[in-house]
Amino acid sequence: MMPIALLAATFAASPAQANTLVPEAGDFRVQTIAKAQGEDNWPFTAHKGLLMCAPSLGQKLVYFVPENAQGDNEYPINIDTNPMAMAVVNIGRGSGFAPFANFEELMNRLSSYITMGKRLCDQPAGTVIPESSL
Repeated sequence: MMPIALLAATFAASPAQANTLVPEAGDFRVQTIAKAQGEDNWPFTAHKGLLMCAPSLGQKLVYFVPENAQGDNEYPINIDTNPMAMAVVNIGRGSGFAPFANFEELMNRLSSYITMGKRLCDQPAGTVIPESSL
């Protein structure tokens, strides 16, 4: 593991590398997703939204951006196979997930969307994919 001081010095010395730390709007790949009629395992409270992915420091960051009843986008929710990392990133935004009994149930509901989001990251930056294409 790289020491924090070395990591900070690396980014300070190289502006091009620093851009990969925080993805910009054009770095994301986007796909609309929606709850299917009668779907029981939909993990989100919003019935529709955007699945988004952007690479950062060798990781594929996957987010769900809920769409509210007025058709506006809400604050993004990070979805990840690591429930602790996801909990930290989503502090204060737990209401974006449909009720679940435990993290195992939530992870089972999220797994296909995380996989789809990571496949989305394999597309060129800025790609917008129609619903159900991946």
